[in-house]
Amino acid sequence: MIKIPNIRGLKKTYNLFRTTSQIQGPGIDQKLIDQMMYSFETLPPLGKEYWWLLFFGNEGPKPIQLMLMICRKYGKKMWIDNTEMTLKDLGKDGIKSAITGWLYDGTKMINLGDTNAVVKIADKKILTEIAGNELIFEGSFPYYKLKIGNIVDLNISHENTLVKRNKEAYGVFWPPFGTGYFNLYPDVSGIIFGKTFQGTGHLQKVVGISPHFPYNWARMIFKNGAMLRFSHIKPGKIQIERSIEFYDNNENKIIKFNKPSLKISQSDDYLIWTLEGQDKDNYAKVVLEAYAKKKFVMKGGGTLTYVEYCVVPKELILKLKEKTITLNDLGDGVGTLEDAYW
Repeated sequence: MIKIPNIRGLKKTYNLFRTTSQIQGPGIDQKLIDQMMYSFETLPPLGKEYWWLLFFGNEGPKPIQLMLMICRKYGKKMWIDNTEMTLKDLGKDGIKSAITGWLYDGTKMINLGDTNAVVKIADKKILTEIAGNELIFEGSFPYYKLKIGNIVDLNISHENTLVKRNKEAYGVFWPPFGTGYFNLYPDVSGIIFGKTFQGTGHLQKVVGISPHFPYNWARMIFKNGAMLRFSHIKPGKIQIERSIEFYDNNENKIIKFNKPSLKISQSDDYLIWTLEGQDKDNYAKVVLEAYAKKKFVMKGGGTLTYVEYCVVPKELILKLKEKTITLNDLGDGVGTLEDAYW
């Protein structure tokens, strides 16, 4: 039974789902971004809350990538790679949550470990820790700063960014289920593990009330600011969604391809993902090559194996009614591909 004091909090959570479901694009404002970034939502059974911070370097054949995740869910415990994580609301002292992360430094994968730490939010600042280092994320849209001990010090800006569509919000309002999230695509500069870093980022805050579903999801950012996303949600034999979205940075518009196919092939030490789709007059083919991966298993309220691949595009062709777009038009790209399964 839900405690009476939580009814007001649950109403706020569902209002967030309703609000984001009415935006469905770049119309999210600074007030809502900050509200979502710096708040804990009330979570009923099947409820979960995540902060994803991803950063992509823009140099070399295997660009640097840094991923950090703060997560919590309804319940008292969860497990990441068999490490028990206690989940507890400590009131004004914060919420005990799970924090995990990794860095691909251009040559090797560095595991930042799984940390069960208290997360505090106050004065537009998130404070916690990972791998024995204090983690501070602070600021207000369009400027943020991330600092992890003396190993990460990043300036994050959404002013005059490479990607013009640098903010967006989406949501699903289907009581008792729902989801609300935002994506931010900033320019990023600073220091990572003693090395100068220059690139782009993907910041995401997600709140959801739903079962865990297997899915594939990819996002790529190209030299000219174009983006490509692939989404495939697949609970069992049911296909909830399968689409490719291409954001044309020059024309500031989204081109969507519904129900593309997905082919996976192994080539030497690299995993090749081929996405192909036809939608009315438009055709898309994207070949992604993975150059590093990080796998972890999340348990508690269901089990989900989660594999994140660092990927670069090896081939891209978009045949539209009015033009054809290839990698020569976009420049090099970098991104991640997520493969989550039961």
